[in-house]
Amino acid sequence: PEEIHLRQQAAQKYTELISKCASLATPIIPDGFKSAWAQYSLLAENEHYRETVQTRLKEKGIPTAIYYPNPLHRQTAFNFLDYKKGDFPISEDYARRIFSLPMHPYLTEEEQQQVVKMLSDINE
Repeated sequence: PEEIHLRQQAAQKYTELISKCASLATPIIPDGFKSAWAQYSLLAENEHYRETVQTRLKEKGIPTAIYYPNPLHRQTAFNFLDYKKGDFPISEDYARRIFSLPMHPYLTEEEQQQVVKMLSDINE
């Protein structure tokens, strides 16, 4: 419970800091729900911008990840369902734009501010 609480705080701080970056959409958790925040994922305005952000953060030693580069309907495990590219365009669009920032319960506010400063520098 303590680690989930710390993850909640880290996610809240990320959202507060990143919401000022117009080129990135932060996650939304509906009222009355909680996330364990296994990842903190953002949606870039387009695929090129995501690539730029990831490259710049990597240059500064800040890792990012794309956990699911292919939407579920395009993964091998679901081939038997016979879905094709274009069957779920929103899911495919999100897969091209989503990426995750460092997230763990012991992430400090200073570390988050460094990440967000670099995101802000990219937008300038």
